[in-house]
Amino acid sequence: MAKKGEKKHLKRLNAPKVRKGSKKTKKWAITSSPGPHPSDRSLPLSASLRENLKLVRNIREARKILSQGEVQVDGKARRDSRYSVGLMDVIEVPKTGKRWRVLFDKKGYLCFHEIGEDESQFKLARVANKTTFSGGNLQVSLHDGKTLVGDFEDFDLGDVVKIGLPDLEIQDRIPLKKDNLAMIIGGSNVGRTGRIREVLEVEGPSSNQIVIETDGEKFQSPEEYVFMIGRDEPEISLPGGD
Repeated sequence: MAKKGEKKHLKRLNAPKVRKGSKKTKKWAITSSPGPHPSDRSLPLSASLRENLKLVRNIREARKILSQGEVQVDGKARRDSRYSVGLMDVIEVPKTGKRWRVLFDKKGYLCFHEIGEDESQFKLARVANKTTFSGGNLQVSLHDGKTLVGDFEDFDLGDVVKIGLPDLEIQDRIPLKKDNLAMIIGGSNVGRTGRIREVLEVEGPSSNQIVIETDGEKFQSPEEYVFMIGRDEPEISLPGGD
């Protein structure tokens, strides 16, 4: 149920740019509930089942299977039809035996890339914040709203952690540094992947610029659009084998 003052629908013409769908055939679009991902970079779970995965014909059918706990996000059943799903989330429908990872395509839309069972056991999450508590304990906040507490002295903003699902156990850390692999999640190069060749530090409030090379071509992207995906090889499979 929507909270007082919270909109459940908006005109489809005003829907977030990450949402792919016809803006001519339908006037209204369901909105995401406040949750782990920002509204402008996420999709409501029910709309994802209908518009992206084509598993249901309408929102009523989506609500039914969600209420029965048939859809999992990051290993946990989600029943809120407006639950927000976004970058790197793992969606699974056990009855179908299918699983998907949420990524950005090269047009900036959120897309659902089908993955195997082994790959569905983990996700990648970007370190968005790092806080020190009394007693020296460190908490890192991840891009998907998750928080972890532990010995994270070596973790820096922009690093990516590989975490198990649903236990959230850290399996690896991929630092944002030269020669590692990255995916671009915003701007004119969204959806492209490549290897970091240089980190250009910028003084003042502007973002550092990251030089990426892919297929012999180099381009720059602001640091906030750079999402680490591996060292020698990507930790995740990519659409089209990129």
